[in-house]
Amino acid sequence: MKYIDNLRIINKGLMIITILLYMTIFLGLISQIVLGAYQVIVALVLLCFWSGFSKKVKNKLLHYYAAVLTYGLYCSIDLLGLARDYWGVLYGIIPMLIALYFSLLLEDIKQEE
Repeated sequence: MKYIDNLRIINKGLMIITILLYMTIFLGLISQIVLGAYQVIVALVLLCFWSGFSKKVKNKLLHYYAAVLTYGLYCSIDLLGLARDYWGVLYGIIPMLIALYFSLLLEDIKQEE
């Protein structure tokens, strides 16, 4: 699975860029959107290789999908104006934690090769 190494490198680059751009908060948030979109697309592509993964990686992928869906639902609730008190946590910290988890997941997949 040579493609995993390329995906890992792109993901690391996007993570570093996002973290650096957080010095200007707004650009960091925009970069985080790009990073999140990339990671969701990669996660969907990984579904094509589901049968080749170990049980440990499959469980971690399921946890990632659950986290993304939960976050998406929470953001939908926020758009309705029901969760306005936690803006920084909702749009800054939680997405970066999900992104970090996905990065660690890609590392696990690479080590499994």
